[in-house]
Amino acid sequence: MRLHPFGLLEPESLSDALDAVTRLDGEARLVAGGTALIPMIRLGLVKPDRLVSLHRVPELATIRIDGGTLELGAMATHADIERSRAVRDGWPLLAEAVRRVATPAIRTSGTIGGNLAYAEAASDPAPALLCHDAEVRVAGSNGTRAIPINRFFRGFYEAALEPGEIVTSIRVSPTPTGARSGYIKFTSRSAEDKPLVGVAALIVLDPAGRCTDARIGLGGAAPTPIRAEGAERVLSREALTDAVARAAAEAAALEAEPLSDLMGSADYRREMIRVWVRRLLVALRDGTR
Repeated sequence: MRLHPFGLLEPESLSDALDAVTRLDGEARLVAGGTALIPMIRLGLVKPDRLVSLHRVPELATIRIDGGTLELGAMATHADIERSRAVRDGWPLLAEAVRRVATPAIRTSGTIGGNLAYAEAASDPAPALLCHDAEVRVAGSNGTRAIPINRFFRGFYEAALEPGEIVTSIRVSPTPTGARSGYIKFTSRSAEDKPLVGVAALIVLDPAGRCTDARIGLGGAAPTPIRAEGAERVLSREALTDAVARAAAEAAALEAEPLSDLMGSADYRREMIRVWVRRLLVALRDGTR
């Protein structure tokens, strides 16, 4: 298949990248890992006049700790994040989620910033980042701004980015002391496929077994990744019994707005939310994850 012809620019600074994206001579598209954009070009779904690669902007690829907060440069790959000792030790939920992204080849090239900007509803990292109340930082011609991740996903494949804005980093809040966390990815086909349903959970239990903190992020459960806030309210200050875990899972299923596609119907996805939220909560309670 013949590709639509396009130019390639490789700026070496963020300011040069912003200039290249906002020029008015035709349509420009940013390319990070290219794992989503290149297939779209091959299929003729997008026909940019030029691609602006971010691979030569060094400040976008850092992974560092800043005052207890994890800062991921937008060009940090899933493999970079998975291999980071700081992430594995301090943010195990995120490390587990990025480890489940697609194949080793995709994890080596795909970036965290590109993943979020693509706004895939069935993203693996997004539910974990929602549990951590992450913040997405972006830059544009009017300066920089920070977007809470629960407001970053506007709709189906739509991120809260204005024309010409670039995701520069993601700041991830510290994991609460004593937290138990896990990510479950359920697929109806290959284990390397995107999740039919993805469930991230982070809970803190007091000595009596009551939930003093409960956060549940869902992928594939709505047009965007979401926090299951109704389920979290069910868990708040309650002992995590089997009945409470079932009630929280039911609340998560009811607040979800799943879509039907070739992977599964909306009703099937809703039932899988019930199953996997309950299973994950019980596993975290029992220490089997």
